[in-house]
Amino acid sequence: MHRPFLSMDYMHQKTMKKFFIIISFLLSICVMPAYAEGPEFFFSHGKGKECAENWLFMEKLLDENGIRCREVKQIAGFPYLRGNQEILGLASKISTKYAEHKWLELLRRIDLQARYAELSALDESKLKSFCSKARIDCSQGRIRAYIARCSAIIMGDEKTNHNFMKILKEHAIRSLSSNTSSGKARCFQDPKTLDGVAGPDVVSSIFIPPPKTKTSVGRLQKRIQLQKNVRPY
Repeated sequence: MHRPFLSMDYMHQKTMKKFFIIISFLLSICVMPAYAEGPEFFFSHGKGKECAENWLFMEKLLDENGIRCREVKQIAGFPYLRGNQEILGLASKISTKYAEHKWLELLRRIDLQARYAELSALDESKLKSFCSKARIDCSQGRIRAYIARCSAIIMGDEKTNHNFMKILKEHAIRSLSSNTSSGKARCFQDPKTLDGVAGPDVVSSIFIPPPKTKTSVGRLQKRIQLQKNVRPY
């Protein structure tokens, strides 16, 4: 059968339509926000892969059993970091490497304190399933030691990404306005200071590096002087 002749304009329009569909699809991938709700990690893991897998298993257990601290919020994409409104809000004020380090350690410490309380309220059979997955003894001391160690390994693994802190700050700020519930369990008596974990002195220390002691400065000066006085053979 003879096919009707297709004009050049028609062919051009059809080609351009396909072109724009492809471009739109590619742009949607590129600009798709990385921020997502849920206990998934934003970064992939190498050295801390096993810890990350066991961490998500623990997260699932806590979520399925509805055991979450109501005083703190988890940072999406960083399920080992948490803070209250004040601590999360510091993300927009931190600008130095020292402050970033102190803030990051505080977020991790808050999560650990909250996690210890959550796990202690978990059903014994559920807790044993986590211990079995992590291949550890199911005593409270051993569980806490394992969680603290894994938290440090995961954080160290993720910090190797050059844009780690930038993304963390963005997600912390978004978590402030997130609709996700912090939880229903009461884990801290004082929601503002989190029972001293995030007290005023702790918060202020984030922005004030400790002063250099005269002793350390004096030792350094003596060492430099001794090196100057050493005669080469």
